[in-house]
Amino acid sequence: MNDNLAALTARLQVLLDDSDGSIWAETLLTECVRIALAEIQRVCPNSLRIAGLDEAVESNLDQDLQLSPLLLQLAQQHALLQRQVQRSESFHPDTQKNTHQLTQPVQAKVLKDQLEQVRFYFLQRSQSTPF
Repeated sequence: MNDNLAALTARLQVLLDDSDGSIWAETLLTECVRIALAEIQRVCPNSLRIAGLDEAVESNLDQDLQLSPLLLQLAQQHALLQRQVQRSESFHPDTQKNTHQLTQPVQAKVLKDQLEQVRFYFLQRSQSTPF
């Protein structure tokens, strides 16, 4: 698929149920995509690029694996965390019913497991020894 930054941001807005951009600013979503790309880059030996991000001309996220869905999930997690931080001053949930805090570690664990699978994928196909 190899989407550019604008297409990935639009897909991220759909995932966040914010198609009109009224909740998350585009600059914040771009930063979330940048952070997610850095997380994936830590486990991927190839240099990853997204067209339109940091002056990259072409995207190569989906060459070996389809990494764009994982990137969008990680970016979504960062955006939701940012929203939670922004709202923490004005909204204090009942401490007895913190369901979002109960599900957050599970979602983070699933994404970390997916990152580990990506790391194993590239490790198993590497021509050089990992040590």
